[in-house]
Amino acid sequence: MKETLGGGSDTTADLDRIFHPRGVAVIGASNRDGNLGTFFLQGFSQMGFENLYVVHPSESEVGGINAYPTARDIPGDVDLAVVFSPRETVPQVVSECTLKGIRGVVICTSGFGEKDGEGLRLQQEVADIARRGGTRLIGPNCVGIYCPASGLANFAWVLPKEAGTVGMFSHSGSLSIMFAVAAGDQGVRFSKVISCGNECDLHAADFLEYLGQDDDTEIILSYLEGIKDGRRFFRLAREISKAKPIIVWKGGSSRVGARAAASHTGALAGSDRVWRAAFRQTGIISAESAEELLDYLQAFYFLPLPKGNRVAIVSGMGGLGVATADACTELGLEIAALSPHTRKRLEAVVPQVGTCLDNPVDLGMGSTFNAQLFIDTVEALGKDDSVDMVLMTTGSWKADYVSRVLEVVGGTGKPIIFITTPALKTVIEEPKPVRGIAVFSDGRRAAMALARMVQYQRYRSSG
Repeated sequence: MKETLGGGSDTTADLDRIFHPRGVAVIGASNRDGNLGTFFLQGFSQMGFENLYVVHPSESEVGGINAYPTARDIPGDVDLAVVFSPRETVPQVVSECTLKGIRGVVICTSGFGEKDGEGLRLQQEVADIARRGGTRLIGPNCVGIYCPASGLANFAWVLPKEAGTVGMFSHSGSLSIMFAVAAGDQGVRFSKVISCGNECDLHAADFLEYLGQDDDTEIILSYLEGIKDGRRFFRLAREISKAKPIIVWKGGSSRVGARAAASHTGALAGSDRVWRAAFRQTGIISAESAEELLDYLQAFYFLPLPKGNRVAIVSGMGGLGVATADACTELGLEIAALSPHTRKRLEAVVPQVGTCLDNPVDLGMGSTFNAQLFIDTVEALGKDDSVDMVLMTTGSWKADYVSRVLEVVGGTGKPIIFITTPALKTVIEEPKPVRGIAVFSDGRRAAMALARMVQYQRYRSSG
């Protein structure tokens, strides 16, 4: 990837140093109760990052960590500064960081271009100072970065400490945290998360290029409200999508949403129709909501890509199987025609009363109490060459159920999804997703995720 993208090598090196710093300075932390900088300082400490420093004009230590009057007074090597000082002081703070030789500054302070004309003037002044000094900026008006492998996390008590393979950049700081927490509850782990803020220097295209080249990142996730360099962003996306899925939720689509985006980060949202066309042309997987973003992320994180669009559905309740089949058909998935060999295998294990061996396969209500019946059925479907993926709309409450299903179909390399509706959760313990098996609470949501995977696989195969 590093050879194909071209350009941006200096930016990539700067971002790599920001995510793997030798030392971090938190500027604006104090011993005052409720100080936001101290709150973030504690987050780095909880993640185990050791080379921490505080910059404060009058404190000698904050939370047991040495404090210095300016960044230039710090004795150790510092590659990253995180700024919480009042906006009027930020130009001077950034100037001192450049004199110290700090490569990256994350400005969490708000009240810049998103607020008023004076804020916009200060934002441009800060950007000019950093540019002259060779320092790169993230923000202002952001909540920082998250890199568990390096011990960087502002909200450490809610974020997983284990590193994973999902990289994210977001125009909403709160959503960048929310997605990492919500996906983390499903077992998804992140490599890096970036809160973009107002993007006075580094912006979405820079972060996309960096994550596209990052060996620790296999899936790219984003919430966007606008793009400063659309031509470059989509050129990069077209290349990166061939190797890594890019899942994007675009905010600010409506007139009201666009106005809110402008006041949120100063972003210009642009035409929703143009965005959709650009997504299709560059292989980006488009999500319409937070729910969809998390659904698609779970599917791409835990499941192998399907080889085709043919789906087999197995259910213990006929109605759920029919509704799921309707959703699959509507979304462009094909209900697989089972092979004669598979039908013979099913005839040998499925009771004749209250069941159906057509696709969707209806195992009857009694299957809920018979885990082996589900396992034998899924094994037959998973090994059928005419089936590319399997949806299961009910299951068993047996503790080892998921592992037993994975054991019999794991070698097929086909996506398997469990669907546990809210009603079924009252009698069946909801399984957790694992590599090879995803879990959804609704058949339509599962079908949408599979349809996006099929769409992406076709893009990758298009040459």
